[in-house]
Amino acid sequence: MQTAAQSDDYVAQAADKLTIEEIAFEAGELPVLPQVILKLVELTNNPKVRPETVEHMIETDQGATARVLTLANSPYYGLPRRISCVREAVVILGYKSVNNLASQITVFNTFLGKGDSVSLARRDLWKHSLYTGQCSKIICTWLNSNDQLIVDPEEAFTAALLHDMGKLALLSVLPEEYAAAQIASRTSGMRFHDTERDFLPYTHAVVGNAMAERWSLPDTLCDAVLNHHSPLDSQTKPELVAVVTLADEIALGLHESTAPRAALETASECVTDAAAILQFSPNVLRGITNACRLEMSKGISLSSYD
Repeated sequence: MQTAAQSDDYVAQAADKLTIEEIAFEAGELPVLPQVILKLVELTNNPKVRPETVEHMIETDQGATARVLTLANSPYYGLPRRISCVREAVVILGYKSVNNLASQITVFNTFLGKGDSVSLARRDLWKHSLYTGQCSKIICTWLNSNDQLIVDPEEAFTAALLHDMGKLALLSVLPEEYAAAQIASRTSGMRFHDTERDFLPYTHAVVGNAMAERWSLPDTLCDAVLNHHSPLDSQTKPELVAVVTLADEIALGLHESTAPRAALETASECVTDAAAILQFSPNVLRGITNACRLEMSKGISLSSYD
C-alpha cells in the first residue's frame, strides 16, 4: 500500500496528465455486447414485437442503455424535459431509430469470451450492474405504496445499471492504476471506493458523472451516479440515490456471500444514510435483502450471455 505522501504525489502527477473530461472523452462510448446489438436489430425489424421486449433487451446492457438515452435527450428531438428511463426513450424514438442506432454501433472492447484481466473485470462490472438494477426494482416495490410513487422503478433501474460506468472508463483509460486499486481493495478488505483515491486521480463516481453530463443525461441520473456512495449529498432526488445505494450494497454483498444478511451487516455507513432517507427499519432491510437474494438465485437471465 502506498504511503499518504506517495499517494498524494501520484494523484497530483496523474491529475496533471488527464482531466476528468479527458478521461471521459478517451473512454469513448460504453461498449455494447454484440449479442444485444444483433438481437435489437432483429427485434426492431419486426413491427409485431412489443415495446416491452425491445426495452428489456436494451436494459440488459449498460452501453445500449446509455446510447438510447443519449439519443432521446439529444437536441434533435427538442423535448421539454430529460428522459431518464428506457421505456420512455423507446416510445419517443420508435423502432426505426433504435434499429438505426443498433446498426451503427461499432462493437469494440468486447469482453465476453476473453480471458485477460481487463475483459474479466468488465464482465464482473457488467454482471454487478445488472444485479444492482434488479435489486433496485425490488427495493422500489417495498418503498412505493399503491397510492404513492416515491421512486419510479424504471428510473431506478436505469440509474442502478449506469451507477458504476465510471469504473469502465477508468479501467479503459488507466488499466494499471485501476488494477492496483482493485488489488489493494482485495488485500486490505476495504471497499474499492475507499482505495481508489490512493491510486487514481478521480473516483469512479466523479468520472461517471462527467460521462453522464457529456451524454446530456438527466440531472437525476447524473446525481445518482455521482452520489451512490454518499446519498446524503444528493442534490436532486435523494430517494432515488438512496435506492441505488442500497441496491449496490445488497448486490455486492450477496455476490460475495451466501448469507442472506451479510450484504448489509458488512456494508459501509452509506447504508445507514440510505435507510434513513427511505425510512427503512432493520427488519425491512432484512426483508428486502432476502427478496433480492431469491431473485439473484434465479440468475436474472444472465445464462444467455455466459
